[in-house]
This record gives sequence, structure tokens and C-alpha cells, in this order.
Amino acid sequence: MNTRQVKTRPWSAQIAIVGGGVMGAMTALVAAHSGLSVLWFGPKESGRADGADHRNYALAPSTVGLLRRLGVWPSLESNSCTVCRMEVFSGSARIDLSATDAGSDFLSVMVLHEDLLAALESAIRFQPRIERKTVKPDAIEFLKDHVRLALDGHIFTAQLAVGADGARSWLRQQAKIMWGQKDYGQKAYVTAFESSQAHGQVAAQWFLPQGILALLPLAKPHQLSMVLSTSQNIIAKTEEDRTSLSRQIESASGHRFGSLEMLGGLAAAPLKMLVTEAQSSLRTVLLGDAAHTVHPLAGYGLNLGVEDLLALEAIWLESPDDVGAQSAIQNYEKRRHHRVRRVQFGLDSLQRLVGDGHPSVQGLREMGMRFISRVGPLRQLLIRQAISPQ
Repeated sequence: MNTRQVKTRPWSAQIAIVGGGVMGAMTALVAAHSGLSVLWFGPKESGRADGADHRNYALAPSTVGLLRRLGVWPSLESNSCTVCRMEVFSGSARIDLSATDAGSDFLSVMVLHEDLLAALESAIRFQPRIERKTVKPDAIEFLKDHVRLALDGHIFTAQLAVGADGARSWLRQQAKIMWGQKDYGQKAYVTAFESSQAHGQVAAQWFLPQGILALLPLAKPHQLSMVLSTSQNIIAKTEEDRTSLSRQIESASGHRFGSLEMLGGLAAAPLKMLVTEAQSSLRTVLLGDAAHTVHPLAGYGLNLGVEDLLALEAIWLESPDDVGAQSAIQNYEKRRHHRVRRVQFGLDSLQRLVGDGHPSVQGLREMGMRFISRVGPLRQLLIRQAISPQ
């Protein structure tokens, strides 16, 4: 970056966040609530190709707890759905997971992406510690004691740059953090259905020969969110396609929620596991999809990013004078890198197990599920893993 060709602006912040969307907004709020000054390079979302506009998040208890602390939850609660039980099916085997078995009030809470983003951005408008730029920086320079960002001929400085800018992270590229991907050869298809039978706050998942199907309860008692992970090509361009898909999902789900009628459109996004060699670099940390992505079979995506953020929040409170100091960054790396890898490769192994349609593997899977369903401590362990991506 040639600083002699730009005009210097006398402005600095402790945190510079790159990335709009849910993770960028949440990170900005957490930093501000920690007493830090924030410069947020957060572009407005519009027409995302990955289906986020149709997505419903299954928020873990730790994520809901954070939203409560940030004062965001009251505006979300009325449009959310608390999930207290989950049913998992594979062939003739079934496991029932109940929050009460693990001493928790709930397994997750379903919230629509656009509702969550709107609530976060509304809260930010009342937060004087946050200055927002609705574009990403033109350039960034990483120095020993600060980062320097350029935008429209102006220079901004910060103690720490935070990358919350998704799987195609610009900041990760600028920081030269190495990364790789595993392509599952599948897409996650997302849509919503109206059901003839009330969902009763029950989530259900099926391990099928053609993929993994999840039907998740929404705020309205007869509406469900579908996530279907499959290598098959699914289309819903015509009314005939939509009716056909509704009948297929009815059959695949064993009519668990009665008859289904498709609502809205069908979105699809390719499924890949993104792995980084590190979640940090000089004066830089990555969180959420900028640092890692996982298969959606356990609903960990956003919650795993929130666990990154909670670790970062704790470090900020421990090192308020210089949140970008090398010791703070090393602490973050130590707390998150191996935990994230464990979750990633645990889910990858699980995906290979449940995705193998060979009859012998399917038989072993069903035998294991029946065993878990009869052993209380194992079932409780599975529930604890389901509600906390640790």
C-alpha cells in the first residue's frame, strides 16, 4: 500500500471487522459491548447465492445466551421456535434426543436468517462505539503494532483486524493464511413446507440412501424448514416440480408430519469443508466461515463461529489495552484451532458413515443407533454434543 498517495484521516479503532452478514454484525456488537471501539467494513447483503435468504438457523443454547446478553433476543423470540426434541431415523432404527435427558431447557431455537440479521443490524444502529462502512476496504497492511486499512483515499488504523467475511474471505487472502477444501460432491437444498400435522416443536432427521434429510420446526405450528443434502439434482421450477418434490419429501420422511406443500422457492449451495492452516496471523484473526466450514448434518455452522467469537470475547476482556497483541492472538489460536479441527473431522467422519449406502454399513449404523437409544449415558453424551459444538 502506497500511503503517500492517500489522504490521512485522524481516526483509529481498536477493532476493524471485515465482513457483513450475521457473523460480522454479531462480532461488531460483541466488541462494542466489551468496551472496544469498532470500525465495521460490513457490506449490505443482497441476493446471496448460497441460499442464506431461505435459511433457518438452529441456534445452540450458547448462541441464544449471547444474543440475550447483547439485548437482541427480545426482538427475535416471537418469531422463533424452541426445539425440545429431535428424532433421528436410519432405516428401521430410531433415536429420540430430548433436552431434558441432558439437563437442558432446549436443544436449539430455530430463527430465520433475515430476522436474525435485521435484529443485529437494528441493535448496531444504537451502538455509538461502532462506525460502519458498507463496503470492504480497498487494501490492508499488517504492521507489528497495528493494521492499516485504505478506503476511498482515506487511511484507518486498528489494533486488530477480524475476518468475518465468509468462506471466500478477502481478509484471509490478504493475510496469506493457507487453506484447503474438501468437496462433498453434494448440494444442500433449502426450502419450507406447510404440513398438515403440527410439528410440536420436534425436529427430525433421516439418513437416506440418497442423502440426509432434515425437517426443522418453524415459529408457525404447521411450517417446517427443509435441508436436504444430496448429490442428486433437485429442481422446483414449475408447479409440477414443486408438487413432485413435496410428495418425495413426504415419502422420504415416512409422512412424519403428514402431507406437505412447498412454500416459496428452492435454494441450493454446494457442500464443502474448508480448513485453514491457522485461524490467525499478524494482528489478524478469522472466525466463522472465514476460518472453517462444516457439513450441515449437525447444524454446527453458525454455532461453531459463535464459539470462536465467545473465545475472542474472553481474550478481549483479558487484554483490553491491546487486543491485537501477539500474546492475545496466540491465545485465540490455542483455544480454537484444535477444537475446530476436532469438530470438522468428527463431522466429516460422521458424514462418511451415514452417507455410505452399502447394506452392510447401513446394518451396522442401525445396530449402533439401537444400542445408543437403549443406553442413557451415551444418549446424553450425544445430546450434549448436539447442543454445543465443542
